[in-house]
Amino acid sequence: MWKIALGLTISVSGCAAWLALDELAYLAPYRDALLRTHGGVIAAYCCALAFNVFFGLYWACRRLGLGDAGRKLRRLDGEVRSGETFDAELALRLRRQEEGRL
Repeated sequence: MWKIALGLTISVSGCAAWLALDELAYLAPYRDALLRTHGGVIAAYCCALAFNVFFGLYWACRRLGLGDAGRKLRRLDGEVRSGETFDAELALRLRRQEEGRL
């Protein structure tokens, strides 16, 4: 589940950085002076923001139950293929498909 949260964090952070660079384009001539005087603080705030976004997305994934999705799907697939499922018609069609009779 942390992989999902990390991927979403990277994509959200990339989009936020792109929008921020577009909005702050007027500061480009002062880039060197800003980074020299405030570079550490800017980096610290960016890291804090990235950690907060990561843990917020991780919490949302946990809350939505995305971490157990693979296990749940494997179990459901096993039930359907064995015929011990709530949907007998689906199990019958899968059995016919495996036998080659569609």
